[in-house]
Amino acid sequence: MQKVNKIISLPCAIGVLCLAMISAGCSSIGPSTVPTDKFDYNGAIAEAQQQELLLNLVRLRYREPPVFLKVSSVISQYSRAASTTATAGINTGLTGNDTAGVGGRLAWTDRPVITYTPVSGQEFSRNLLTPLPPRALFRLAQSGWSSQLVFRSATMSFNGLWNDRPRLSYREQGDPALFEMLDIWARLRDAGVLDVSTQGSHEQGDLVLFVDPSNMDEATQAEMERFRELLGVGEGINKFRIVQGLLPQSEDEIAVLTGSLWDIMLNLAWQFDAPPEHVSSGRTGPSFQSSKFDGIPPIQVRHSSEEPGDTYAKVFTQNYWFYIESTDMDSKQAFSFLQLLLSLAETTPSGGAPVLTISN
Repeated sequence: MQKVNKIISLPCAIGVLCLAMISAGCSSIGPSTVPTDKFDYNGAIAEAQQQELLLNLVRLRYREPPVFLKVSSVISQYSRAASTTATAGINTGLTGNDTAGVGGRLAWTDRPVITYTPVSGQEFSRNLLTPLPPRALFRLAQSGWSSQLVFRSATMSFNGLWNDRPRLSYREQGDPALFEMLDIWARLRDAGVLDVSTQGSHEQGDLVLFVDPSNMDEATQAEMERFRELLGVGEGINKFRIVQGLLPQSEDEIAVLTGSLWDIMLNLAWQFDAPPEHVSSGRTGPSFQSSKFDGIPPIQVRHSSEEPGDTYAKVFTQNYWFYIESTDMDSKQAFSFLQLLLSLAETTPSGGAPVLTISN
């Protein structure tokens, strides 16, 4: 009787194993990979974009051209296969024992395919060399971004009041009247006196600055008068058209000269420090220090011969580590703003651009 039980239990064990492996091979693996893959790829792409942007700022600081690669697609291909083998024998006079064997194999394959597209040609020109529209900048300022950060970083002048010009080829301190006007602008906006909106078509209509006199007390009225004086606009006018340009054509216009992303990145790059020996050897030039902001650049990029520890972004180039400290909130905000500008300026290429596809 014991012999019979042994013979019956062997096929049962083989059957259970086969069913388990077949079930493992047939079950869907797609849904379970989504949370992990989405989080991992999101983090990796975000970190790569930060490093690329920081690297390009340093390249411009050393008079080298920036290079951008866009991640066009990420495709993860998974496969899983299972197989089983089983052998069995019966009692014979020669061996005297039953023989049996059970085997199996479970294979798992992950083949990610990542496609990179270089930003070049017409796309490079549209994205990096075209001046930003004032509409986008004023929307950012109205949505809560610091007006000082937005206009200090992305504009060249307001009604002929020039911003800092940090480039080595033409270097000049900004007009103090501009920074005073921007400070007043921020206070009047917070007080509900100034509002920017579009008249007419949402995308094609005029960008207009409205003044609400009903929200003014005596102190606010004095600031509004000073605001008009600094900009050189007409008294008693409560609606101003915001136009792209250097100088206004009428007393109810505010002419804003905006920079392209290339201009903005160049201005930011020439304000952070480089290793002193690189400056003295002519590898790069001296940094620009704004008299308005005590020489503190919008993005404080530091350098070190040793790899830094706790950082927001870091790259190794020019035989140095260049990095942004994780505790430098102002630099992180300005860096995030620059990333946002890059996203706003990004366009879809009209033709087939060369791509770089990496398959693992």
